[in-house]
Amino acid sequence: MLPSSLSGAVSALVGYGRAHRSLAARLRLEGAEVYAFDRSEDARALAEQDGVPGEFGEGYLEALGALRPAYAFITPGMRKDLSAFADLAARGTQLTSETAFFFARRRRPVLAITGSAGKTTTTTLCGRILARQGIAAAVCGNIGRPLSQALWDEEEIALYVAELSSFQLQNLTASPEIAGLLNIRPNHLDIHPTFEDYADSKWRIARYQDASGVVVLPVDLLHSARDLPGEVRSFSAREDADATLRGDLLTLHGRPLAERASLLLPGRHNVENALAAALLSEAAGAEDAAIAREIQVFGGVPHRLELVALRAGVRFVNDSIATAPDRTMAAFDALEGPFVWLAGGYDKHLDYRGLVQQLHGVKLACLFGPVGMTLLGLLRGVGVAAEHYPAFDDAVRHALSAAVPGDTVLLSPAAASYDSFRSYEERGERFRQLVAENAPQ
Repeated sequence: MLPSSLSGAVSALVGYGRAHRSLAARLRLEGAEVYAFDRSEDARALAEQDGVPGEFGEGYLEALGALRPAYAFITPGMRKDLSAFADLAARGTQLTSETAFFFARRRRPVLAITGSAGKTTTTTLCGRILARQGIAAAVCGNIGRPLSQALWDEEEIALYVAELSSFQLQNLTASPEIAGLLNIRPNHLDIHPTFEDYADSKWRIARYQDASGVVVLPVDLLHSARDLPGEVRSFSAREDADATLRGDLLTLHGRPLAERASLLLPGRHNVENALAAALLSEAAGAEDAAIAREIQVFGGVPHRLELVALRAGVRFVNDSIATAPDRTMAAFDALEGPFVWLAGGYDKHLDYRGLVQQLHGVKLACLFGPVGMTLLGLLRGVGVAAEHYPAFDDAVRHALSAAVPGDTVLLSPAAASYDSFRSYEERGERFRQLVAENAPQ
């Protein structure tokens, strides 16, 4: 646990992006002595703007070891098992994170959501339900504002609504009052050393609650929830649960909320996101009327099954958020083919065999990046026409030219974007641009 004040403490920020810039301001307000460490020269420029000294470039970890700080705040997407960190810990440095700082400093309740898929949609929907109810909430974390920046809003809000990634939860020993764990499927195995470590990080969202806490889980995770201290509430679109789909009606503790056909978001997975959001928002004080209204008018967030254009009888769908196979499978289940499928990207060491075996309606796969090469062999092995292209733009342009009326051109990469883009958002924006410039009118 972090002390109530870090005044005078030498504190290192390992990685200096948006969240750590905000954290630096909070730490300096407390009187901490703050230093930044990052491989990137872009980070050097940011630190100079902020007046934060530090070391940058290839030798930044060696410089971190020489500093021997009292506290080292490690950026979420960095491996925590590096020898440099083990050496620091052995010398007495406390390894911590912006998430731990947030939980140590916040004075308002927290509703937090994690999961391998669906957390941004569900977090955004919870924030909107609470706003409709008139409950002031700060949406923050892995979306919206950084956790440490949201602390500035504390006097104006009733609670925080936070999306937390496995990286933000890793090694955390605090849990929110209201926790949502939407699902656990293999992901981010380039950063987490094992799937077990990844799953352990996800469960930390509820492990440290007390008996007054509430945790919302899918029915298929209930068997793993026996030792959780909080009250468990469940959701499912297939089985009986506290929030469930009965026929075509979404219900909350048996009370009707909305017809499935009234939801704007497509797919069974979005029905489950809505059911989870209903339970979580209810636990935070929302009433049925606000929940029902918002789940029916919510149109989703960008890059998630986003209809970019409908031209010449062809639908162009941006699902750039699909950075793992299960998310892409959900896209195929939610949409109608035939599909011209755009897939590939950075390799997170995931298994794509199950995805390929379950595909349906793919007339052509236009592939890119390292994962695209993996998919090329798997798809040809099951008789799906597939080609790999040297660049993302080449793959998209070929997909646009190959589509005919009735087709869906689907960007659902099943892989991260880091081989060619800084984020899945940037990849999705490029897809939008290429559709606007090249799709037939």
